[in-house]
Amino acid sequence: MRKAALAVARALCSTERVVLAAHVNPDGDTLGCTLALMHALKALGKEVVVLSSDGVPCIYTWMPGADAVQISTERRDFDVAVVCDAGRIDRIGSAQEAVLSAPLLVDVDHHLADGVFGNLLLVDADAAAACELGWELVLALEKVSGKRLANRAIAECLLTGIITDTGSFQFPSVTPRTFLIAAKLQRLGAAPSRINELVFENRSRESVELLGRALSTLQISPDGKVAWVHVTAKDYEELHAVDADTEGIVNHVRSIRGVLIGILFREIPGKKVRVSLRAREGADVHRIAQVFGGGGHRLAAGCSLSPPLEKAEELVVAEAIRQLKEQTAGEG
Repeated sequence: MRKAALAVARALCSTERVVLAAHVNPDGDTLGCTLALMHALKALGKEVVVLSSDGVPCIYTWMPGADAVQISTERRDFDVAVVCDAGRIDRIGSAQEAVLSAPLLVDVDHHLADGVFGNLLLVDADAAAACELGWELVLALEKVSGKRLANRAIAECLLTGIITDTGSFQFPSVTPRTFLIAAKLQRLGAAPSRINELVFENRSRESVELLGRALSTLQISPDGKVAWVHVTAKDYEELHAVDADTEGIVNHVRSIRGVLIGILFREIPGKKVRVSLRAREGADVHRIAQVFGGGGHRLAAGCSLSPPLEKAEELVVAEAIRQLKEQTAGEG
């Protein structure tokens, strides 16, 4: 991985204009990685644009540099494009045109099941978060440039990504390397307690009300292994809520005793039905998402379907139940 990081660092140090892209419906990991790289590259005198087609959810607006994130850009003069934590190039949404206009494309990711893309790759399926790879890239940029780059702002961005993508270090993806990197980031000034409070204990009233609406729709399969809830377009309208307010709802669904797969369906007004899937050990939601053109990890994945909401629920839940039965039969 260090050789790959050095190769990417050399490419970035030899150019002037860089565009960084996060995936749609951005989480702490994609934002943490892109923002950390933004800080490092700006410190090297590079001209940097950060794109997130869905903007920055309110629970992440405190992150250092979040105010620099743009929804779109008309520029097409970038030398290098770096996509962080996307899984597939189409998961960066409307940022694709600007990103693909760059002659050099870099893929920084720990999602490998959906394939890789780009001219240079910094990918590792064993990384608990893309921000682990972001840290390696910052170190590589320091080595290539001969400049000290790591600081508190970079550390806070990267530790946010690691904390959010590991469920505060509780997911099976966590390794000793994860803790070692987190310790180094903490020494640079990133405080886990502060990050946890700002992300997980800083919900808007709308998000809490939306959580209540979603949980009131709870359904569980007869065997108790699949549970799902939904949020309708009407819920968004009546509560004056936005899609970012659904952050974390699916984890409540998965937390039910005996449930192996938790699913959240979100009816985005006038657009599509977004589906978030979370699993415990013993299930694989990535395979479910793939059936519907989505992707992600074994324990966390997502996809989008065309409306109506009721049909999307029927299809995805049926596939989840089918795959669980198939896996159980195979283990038997």
